[in-house]
Amino acid sequence: MFGGGARMVRHLEATGAGLPPDHAVVVDPPDARTAGALAVARRGSHVPARALLAATREEGDWALRNDAVGTLAELALADAGWLDDWLAGAPDDPDALTVEAFRRIAEAWKVRTGALAKDVAPDRMHAFHALLNDALPVVEAAVAASPGDPVPWAAALNHCIGAGAPREVFDDCLRSALDRAPHHVPTHIVALQYLAAKWHGSDEEILGHAARVAAAAPEGSSLRALEVVALVDIGPDSSKAAKGALGAVAAARVDEIITTALAWSASRPAEDREARLVRNHLVWMLNRRRRWAQSLDVYRSIGRYASREPWYYLGDPLAGFLGVRDGARAQLARSVPRGGTVPAPAVPLPDIAGSAAAREIAYVLATPQQASRELLLTGATVRLAPAGRWTLMETAPSQDTRNKKGRRATLLRLDGLAQIAGTAFDADGVVAFVARCEGDDGRSLSLVREGDTVGRQVWTGPGTVPPLETARKHADLFVGASGGDAREVVRLLRDPGDPSELLVRTLHTLGLPPLPVGFGERPEVLEGAEGAVVHRARSLWQGIKDFMSEDDEPDRPLRPGSL
Repeated sequence: MFGGGARMVRHLEATGAGLPPDHAVVVDPPDARTAGALAVARRGSHVPARALLAATREEGDWALRNDAVGTLAELALADAGWLDDWLAGAPDDPDALTVEAFRRIAEAWKVRTGALAKDVAPDRMHAFHALLNDALPVVEAAVAASPGDPVPWAAALNHCIGAGAPREVFDDCLRSALDRAPHHVPTHIVALQYLAAKWHGSDEEILGHAARVAAAAPEGSSLRALEVVALVDIGPDSSKAAKGALGAVAAARVDEIITTALAWSASRPAEDREARLVRNHLVWMLNRRRRWAQSLDVYRSIGRYASREPWYYLGDPLAGFLGVRDGARAQLARSVPRGGTVPAPAVPLPDIAGSAAAREIAYVLATPQQASRELLLTGATVRLAPAGRWTLMETAPSQDTRNKKGRRATLLRLDGLAQIAGTAFDADGVVAFVARCEGDDGRSLSLVREGDTVGRQVWTGPGTVPPLETARKHADLFVGASGGDAREVVRLLRDPGDPSELLVRTLHTLGLPPLPVGFGERPEVLEGAEGAVVHRARSLWQGIKDFMSEDDEPDRPLRPGSL
């Protein structure tokens, strides 16, 4: 047992090669055209959304249309004013009706929640069916208003699932959708749900449908790998689980489906949008089959872009994606034989895999002396600089004499300042804000309190504004930790403007020191700052000794330079 644990510690860092850090991963971000329409809709205008959806309908770009309609409908769940204005001025507009149909269906499912039927409260179930009944005329109107469009039929199929529509009704809806676009991926994804044993079908039916669709799909289509999506919704047969069987599907057939999906994934570039759904389901199945090295290769191909499905089965999709990824890394590290090494990545890596260290600054509500003492046990090398009642902190890789991250830092997952702050400053009353660059243009601000990241705002420009409720929650947390005007902070958090400017204005509103010169342009911007010192990583034993020896002098002056 101890040998496996030691190997896990020794090899864990190597398993992360080519994987983006946690903070870089997002779930189903909209494409640029949809993001622009979203940003303007948040300001109350439907005009860009109308233009975008009209173009997708005229061009027959059903994949983009389905994504855009679904994303706009999610926005309308929180703020439907722009959509109500659109419908008021054009009640028969096929695009407005399609968004409204999606919104109505999403509203019903939000009330029901994703829990099993036995776990849904009777009043919620009653409200769910009432909302579905109210949605049906809108779905029918959307279908009638756009005769050649398969997208409204996706809403109809979702209605069939929730309402428990008879098989002949479902078959008619599916046939109508496929008559308009036989290889429309979202249509088949919704159909799989109806055919799953947990709803109105069986394991044989869901896999049979996926196999027929895959066989008929065009060369290169993601539908060629649809069976791996179906496998996720097939539960293990308890009597055969030890042999790898899933329901009525033999282990050999499961592995054959995975092999097909792996080959299809390998044919697509890293972070490919079309491959996103297949790859996220594929990595789920690879972990289920305990194929850790292949799982991490698919994670590398996924890169920064998780999908909501299948991870929402675990609760929060992002947390599920990252948690399973961490588990695969630990299992692969543990499985390396004595004297062996972690397999090198077997897939091309996304461009970000070799990018420089993250550009980020932490604001710690402590003196540099106090901060340095709390950092002793983390195994991190950082630079500290006084800034009034705050201490600025950045990672200092140029000052780390080790060739690689220490095992302690790897185990503690110290891949950013938020993780370092959460590990070091876990005492009551010690807070830290972390400002960071996200990619080329994005910015974020996180609040770490008592060891946990309790609030995080990300600005990436148009289309990424948080719901009002979320913005208020984060504003209250931010202002509670530093001071400032909560109303103004809410406004800044929901502004879809320039991310860099919004971060600067938010820091000012919260009363935090300005960002150091060079932030966002180069690493280690605190180098040369007045009073800056480097806190160097220690061995665990040396860190304990230093921590104990400083117990009586937590505020002793620090000499500029290094510690």
